[in-house]
Amino acid sequence: MKRTLLASSIAVLITLPIVAYAEDESTDGDGNKVERVVVTGSNISRINNEGPTAVEIIKRSDIEKTGASTVVELLGRLPSVSVQLDGNDKASFAPGAASVGLRGLDPKYTLILLNGRRLANYGFADGAENSFVDLNNLPLAAIDSIEILRDGASAIYGSDAVAGVINFKTRRNYQGIEATTNLGANEKGDGRTADASVTAGWGDLDKDGKNLLVTLDAFNSSPLLSQKHKATADRDFRRFGGSDGRSTSDYLGSLQDYDTGEGFPIPGCRGSVEIASTGNPACLTNQKVQLSPSNQRIGLSGIYTIQINATDELFTELGFNHNKTITQRGFPTFDSTFLGSTDGSTNPGLAVLPGPSEDGSLAGFTPGDTLRVFRDIYEASHLTDVTTSNTLRLVTGWRGTIGKWDSELGLSFNQNKLSSETSNAVLKDVSAQSLQDGILGNGGYDPFVYANPMSVVDPMLTTTQRIAVSRLSSIDWKMSTPELFTLNEAPVGFAWGVQASHETINDSPDAKEEAGNIAGSGATASKAGRSLYSIYGELNIPVLKQLEAQFALRDDYYSDFGNAFNPKLAFAWRPMKEVLVRASATTSFKAPTLPEIASTAAGYNVVADFARCGPLGYIGPNCAYSIRQYTQGNPDLKAEKANNYSFGFVVQPLKDLSASLDWYMINQRNTIQAEDPQFILDHEDSSPEFAALIGRDPRNPGLEARYPGLNKGRIKSITTPYVNVGKTDTQGLDLDLKYVLSLGQYGKLNLREVNSYTLTFKQSTTPGEQPVSRLDSIYHPKWKNTFRIGYEYASSELAFTARTSAGTKNITDPTYSQDPEITDARIPSYTVWDMNYNFKATDHLTLNFGVNNLFDKSPVYGSTTYLDDFITPLNDHVGRYYYANMRYKF
Repeated sequence: MKRTLLASSIAVLITLPIVAYAEDESTDGDGNKVERVVVTGSNISRINNEGPTAVEIIKRSDIEKTGASTVVELLGRLPSVSVQLDGNDKASFAPGAASVGLRGLDPKYTLILLNGRRLANYGFADGAENSFVDLNNLPLAAIDSIEILRDGASAIYGSDAVAGVINFKTRRNYQGIEATTNLGANEKGDGRTADASVTAGWGDLDKDGKNLLVTLDAFNSSPLLSQKHKATADRDFRRFGGSDGRSTSDYLGSLQDYDTGEGFPIPGCRGSVEIASTGNPACLTNQKVQLSPSNQRIGLSGIYTIQINATDELFTELGFNHNKTITQRGFPTFDSTFLGSTDGSTNPGLAVLPGPSEDGSLAGFTPGDTLRVFRDIYEASHLTDVTTSNTLRLVTGWRGTIGKWDSELGLSFNQNKLSSETSNAVLKDVSAQSLQDGILGNGGYDPFVYANPMSVVDPMLTTTQRIAVSRLSSIDWKMSTPELFTLNEAPVGFAWGVQASHETINDSPDAKEEAGNIAGSGATASKAGRSLYSIYGELNIPVLKQLEAQFALRDDYYSDFGNAFNPKLAFAWRPMKEVLVRASATTSFKAPTLPEIASTAAGYNVVADFARCGPLGYIGPNCAYSIRQYTQGNPDLKAEKANNYSFGFVVQPLKDLSASLDWYMINQRNTIQAEDPQFILDHEDSSPEFAALIGRDPRNPGLEARYPGLNKGRIKSITTPYVNVGKTDTQGLDLDLKYVLSLGQYGKLNLREVNSYTLTFKQSTTPGEQPVSRLDSIYHPKWKNTFRIGYEYASSELAFTARTSAGTKNITDPTYSQDPEITDARIPSYTVWDMNYNFKATDHLTLNFGVNNLFDKSPVYGSTTYLDDFITPLNDHVGRYYYANMRYKF
């Protein structure tokens, strides 16, 4: 069956009617020799880079002027790109990794390529389901250019290119030695970055018949520290409309009488005794926090090419990257569900707890009451995660010509191997027993003394280790010709290819985490694999002298999901040389990720439990509950399907003035995600099915007597299975305006305006429901914009860039319930100015200096029930950042 379908695909492609027009591949209109190139979006080499689909190209010189030290930092500055993970995420299932997406969709819908070929996914899936390529494995120093295709490309590159493609290119046939260094630091001296690289090339393919290109790069960054920055030094975020983020569990901590619902500081509090957000007095301390991890990376890559004859060559690409991320979290702490009995206790600390007040306003502590203990084990050092990632990439193959066909055969092996160790993790069983013994006065950990001996502390702590391996092996063969034949003096371009690949993931959690015996920690496991066989073809048909058509068809056969056909049709019309009109339509087929099929996971999430918040009087961020979330892979999932459309135009009325405007629309069906925990909780009383997914503590009669209307125990868990929830519909506009104003002998001004505007973004919440708008929210602003103005004179340029994000409603998702006054308190738009000065000091030396967040713009804060944090990028909300880089060619 599979062979029949693939053969049919070839027959369809070969028998298509063909009409074409194109310029000669070796000369331009003036008779000058020009070179054909392959640009992302097509497999056919061409002279004119502008084709039926929009491709943004970022060159090496542009990269250097941004001052970015990592790939994700660079891409995060682009309006069309959204950062999912930036490597600083402390609570992620994928620690240490970085990922981005296009069109507001998850990274799993954006295909990442290196030199046109796929890479292995990161071994830890984000959210235990979102597979992605870790951008930290792509050293910025080794990248020569980046091509971003913001259009569905499933027919050309594969079924997972739903939102687009980002292709990173390294150099080829380079001779000489080049060294680069880049230093940067926050104005306060923390968050320092340093990276250096050496690129060396020997041999010239044209003269020597061989070339070896080697790049060695190293990167190091130190943490950003909360105490050094005005916005984060004071952890009481009520000044931003948020909650009091000071710790209630340090030096010594706080207690809650579970029987009465009343809380009070542990006697001897070394912090400040104040009324906490719960309305009870507590011991509050302004803790110091590492806002970002420290990172060390080293990479070695090489490309060796040898010519066999005038048209054929063999090539080998080898890359190895070693990344180490050290994340310091808070102090280890006891399990939040622990309830300590005081029956028969001889601990003298209980005697100084407040008892009932004379006027009856305070029930106070009564011997025998049950206590909830909020105390960190600060006698030990902080919880520390050390994530080590080793990535290997090997590609070898042949490229050359067969007759008039350009051809390439390649074999590749990609592997990402991960190890994540957490020190000072707390054993639930040992710590619970020790804390209970301490409360009773029977030895163990005594919460009423300032410092317990390490002989008591050490047995409660352990080290956990999670290991994962992700592999991708493939073989591919492709052929193309810019002139299959001519019709009416017009050449027809054609390309075709076949691919076979095998992908596996094996994510193994620590046995103690899997057993649920680590306080405050989840566990994820995933083991699965699949094979994929593909055949594709592409035609470039200049129907008329001014009209070019692109048609592509791809057949992917999944070993677990069968066949998927994805066609693409696109046009480029040039009514005059100053105007290009383009349009495209394509389909996609996105098989579930391997973790979505075969993972099990237990982690933590934040929800708003309005059934309790109302009676307790909690509003806004104070209504946030951290709960344990269980997810389960679903082998019965259906594949996601989508239709992609685009239409746009490019105009260049003057040599130095150009503008492009592109509209896009993506309509997805059978979108896969875990059931929304907030939706489940909001429908607890109306749906027995959802109620069964919710776990609560037993009801507390004492607390219910104090707060009339309270009739539910504290929420502790929600189970969220992976399901095909329904539809995702999005459409928007991309604007790119460029103008160069000549100042004669005084140089020129370079101006560029780039805007990505989302017209609609709708998603279903649960199966059977129509999609509802998620737009104008913190995670989905209506627009992002960059404006750059640069003054160029001789061999130098001074430039200023404004990065702006639209204002939004003060909520992460407009479909969630929240006090309207909080939602209507809109988050303002946010603009940050960057400055860069670049000049060529000598023929060999180029220098760059710059300041990001030049005017030290204050951060923007999200004070919602669901997100109580800064929403501006970390490097912006900690203030001004300076950098300098140098490139020297020997």
